[in-house]
Amino acid sequence: MNTLLSVALLTTAVSAYTPEALADQVTDLPGSENINIPFNQFSGYLPVDGAAEGSKKMHYWLVESEGNPATDPVTFWTNGGPGCSGLLGFLTEQGPFQPNADKTLTVNDFAWNKVSNMVFIESPAGVGFSYSDMEEDYTTGDAQTASDNYYLIQEFMKRFPEYASNDLYISSESYGGHYMPTLAKEIVTQNANSTNPALNFKGFAVGNPYADVYSGPPAMIDTYWGHQMIPKPVYDEYAAKCVDSKVPHPKDCLNLEIEINTMVGDINPYALDYPVCLEDSPARSGRAQRTWLFNHMHGIKNSKASKKNLRALAEEPAYQPCEENFASAYLNDLSVQNALHVNHMIWEECSFKVNYDMADSSVSTAPIYNYLIDGGFGLNILVFSGDDDGVCATIGTQNWIWDLGYDPKGKIWQSYEVNDQVAGYFSQWKDTKLGFLTIHGAGHEVPAYKPEIALDMFTRYLAGEFTSA
Repeated sequence: MNTLLSVALLTTAVSAYTPEALADQVTDLPGSENINIPFNQFSGYLPVDGAAEGSKKMHYWLVESEGNPATDPVTFWTNGGPGCSGLLGFLTEQGPFQPNADKTLTVNDFAWNKVSNMVFIESPAGVGFSYSDMEEDYTTGDAQTASDNYYLIQEFMKRFPEYASNDLYISSESYGGHYMPTLAKEIVTQNANSTNPALNFKGFAVGNPYADVYSGPPAMIDTYWGHQMIPKPVYDEYAAKCVDSKVPHPKDCLNLEIEINTMVGDINPYALDYPVCLEDSPARSGRAQRTWLFNHMHGIKNSKASKKNLRALAEEPAYQPCEENFASAYLNDLSVQNALHVNHMIWEECSFKVNYDMADSSVSTAPIYNYLIDGGFGLNILVFSGDDDGVCATIGTQNWIWDLGYDPKGKIWQSYEVNDQVAGYFSQWKDTKLGFLTIHGAGHEVPAYKPEIALDMFTRYLAGEFTSA
């Protein structure tokens, strides 16, 4: 069965779509001609109020569940940055398709839409295909992004009202350590106080989160040291000036971080034991999420001059098999943009257009976890971490999650197995519905490096295994 016929049959079987949803239906996706697509998918823009009503046009791409779309959960996914596209997650992590060098698509056998309706979003406005009619909308921060994403979800439910009663989850990684708890707080607050329809919000999962300042370069350098990738004299100097010193040395610390990143060579900082891509990258910033993380934490402005300096500090080749390169080429193909019902534009992994409030990264989101847990909202919260990541290293997560103040339930560092093999370690706290899971050998983007384990994790999370008493 060809793709177009398959989609047509699926549409016939489901009669509840609104006219606006049907206008967004993706019926002929380039590169998928030789694969069968057993689910409906939709791509388009959702209007979100900004400085002027509806000024922000937020791009979404919905792929329905391969199980039972009518009853399966709805999970919204965004990547980190801040300012990186959720389509990175779609095409290089846990979406249903993986791009090839020739712009064809391959089926991902471990896609998360096997168990959930997945909505990939590009947020905030100015990221990927999302845009605004007003330039001031590109100046934003954690609070505004949380508000915009809340209204994006509300607009989605208007376009797809058949999903309004499904369990709702949100998920992300990296700077999602800020995006997810702030959005979760926005949802529970709006559910309690707003005249908008209450969302059937059940919880969030976030991988390798950037939650506080230590989560970034300090944890990365400690991880490099733990992996014996840097010499003791350099590490000792960094510790003395940048960790233990009561007198700040910002210039020395930045120079030491640059020296250390140069010293480790062409290692993949996202997955320390994996090879790097040897092809030239068509993307402007290579390992984009790391670039944006350094940008955010070091206060480097979005000027042309600073872009050059930032790349010298943070650019890394893409992970083998160069999927980010392939994704960029694919999404910049005009036939693909036509199929996705988006404006013709240069798609980038992360946006230099967005002027994100860099002060937000210095504010720990750990207290928001306390608020969400202690508030009795009943949210299922999973923090997972690939332990081969250097960028938002597991040691950084351990640094804050054990200090939340909750009593261990007895599930402390228990081995987590997939196919009778240890896949990581799981911990849980009493009366919290909070779980912490490490994925052994996975890098920053857990589904990209351990796809089978990631799908097992996500399936078990949705079933409540990691968060129930």
